[in-house]
Amino acid sequence: MKNNIILFLGVTLLLQSTCILIGREAKEDLKAIVEDTGNKAEQCFLSGNVDAMLQYYCDDAISMPNLHPMVRGKADLKRKTEAILASGLKFASLESTTLDVQGSGDLDYEVGTFRQAILIPGVKLPLEQKGKYVNIWRRQPSGKLAIAVESYNSETDPNAKKTDPSTATGR
Repeated sequence: MKNNIILFLGVTLLLQSTCILIGREAKEDLKAIVEDTGNKAEQCFLSGNVDAMLQYYCDDAISMPNLHPMVRGKADLKRKTEAILASGLKFASLESTTLDVQGSGDLDYEVGTFRQAILIPGVKLPLEQKGKYVNIWRRQPSGKLAIAVESYNSETDPNAKKTDPSTATGR
């Protein structure tokens, strides 16, 4: 009887360990898929290929960009993105880092940080921004993930007046 209990506990621990390892592997696979898909969307954006970028978004996607109104649906996202690119702004770089991915069922969320450099017409130096984002990915009928909701904002207000540290009073 005692040997049966020990055997049962041993098998139970082995099964739990296997489930933990499989769960960790699945999470790492999900993170790799999300990172790869997000990187592809970023490359399309940087190259100015808005139609290719939109393949990584759900038809009813919601985008909540920093300092701008909410954007709803692919058609509106296309108009807004094309307007940004037509304004003369150039994105010299855009790098994102996925910090965490969690998921259940058809939805996964991604939390990360980003760095970007924006070239503004008439301004010599690029505007450098660091920020954070959350993406909610929805699994499509094809099995691929697409962005359902995105929200991102910079850590500093690009419109804020810069203070010269040598003149600050420290009050």
